[in-house]
Amino acid sequence: MIPPPRPRRVRIGGRPRIRLRRRPGGASPWWRDITCAVPGGGETSPVAPHRLVQWRLVLSSKRIPFRQVQRGSRVGLYVPIVLERMARQEIAAYELEGVRPSVERRPVSFSNAHVTLMVLLLLVLWHGVRMGWWKLFGLATVPAPDAWSSMGALDVYRVIERGEWFRAVTALTLHADSPHLFSNILFGGAFLVPLCRRTGAGLGFMLTLCAGALGNVLNAVARPLSYVSLGSSTAMFGAVGVLSGLLAFEDGGRGWRRMFVPLAAGVAVLGMLGTEGENTDVGAHLFGLLAGCVVGATAQLRLNRVGLPGFVGQVVLGALALVLCGLCWWLAFVARG
Repeated sequence: MIPPPRPRRVRIGGRPRIRLRRRPGGASPWWRDITCAVPGGGETSPVAPHRLVQWRLVLSSKRIPFRQVQRGSRVGLYVPIVLERMARQEIAAYELEGVRPSVERRPVSFSNAHVTLMVLLLLVLWHGVRMGWWKLFGLATVPAPDAWSSMGALDVYRVIERGEWFRAVTALTLHADSPHLFSNILFGGAFLVPLCRRTGAGLGFMLTLCAGALGNVLNAVARPLSYVSLGSSTAMFGAVGVLSGLLAFEDGGRGWRRMFVPLAAGVAVLGMLGTEGENTDVGAHLFGLLAGCVVGATAQLRLNRVGLPGFVGQVVLGALALVLCGLCWWLAFVARG
């Protein structure tokens, strides 16, 4: 390290005296100028403006407070005395390596597990309305349960031949029976909760809905015209893919190894629970995983530039997800005639 220059002693009238430098305004006596103690600094060689910008980034990335004070044509960068040595070492290391500093970004965690569980509870209530559970309270369900399935299931013939693409969304809200519903909720909750903690509830459910709808579209294109399916499992496996895509591109594509953790967990659950039974649609699960990876990677590349939405943005995205489901069901009633 290059030590700071010592004040010059001058002899006036036969007595040695120290020439004092006037401290610029705005700089506390407990702060030190570091521009004269790093390579390229000094009283006689002012630091270039672009290098000062880089040094400020270095200090910001290391959370070292600083002040920039101008004195005539020279600009000084002041830091607290207790952090002077650390600041000099960080800037000197940056100058020697020639590496642009990267600001440390800590992952944001949203405490919204209760919101996620409430949305899953709404899915249970919706299933009860569709299946006619409320007859226990003297209420009737209109239309009948079979009519709901006929209007909203993923019928490939109606999707491809008649253009009823809204079924890609409505099919996610239908389940064949109660065991089918609760198995999807138990599996989906294990991945929806960490996903929404990472992105926020509104954005998390919007990404999950988009992944599930895209997975159903891919499934419809790949299947024969006689194929019919329903269930939210495509969206639940889509949530696994979204989480994998977010982790893969969190650091600009350098975190691809971390994507295999949720992806491997999803594939393991698929192998244990998603491949048994005559009514299990393995293709829909795989298409959901693939669509989720694409949606998550695309979303993370966007979030790397603009960041996560705030509270208002989360509310708007969550409302849009509900409105999209309602609009698709309205189109289903219109198509029914």
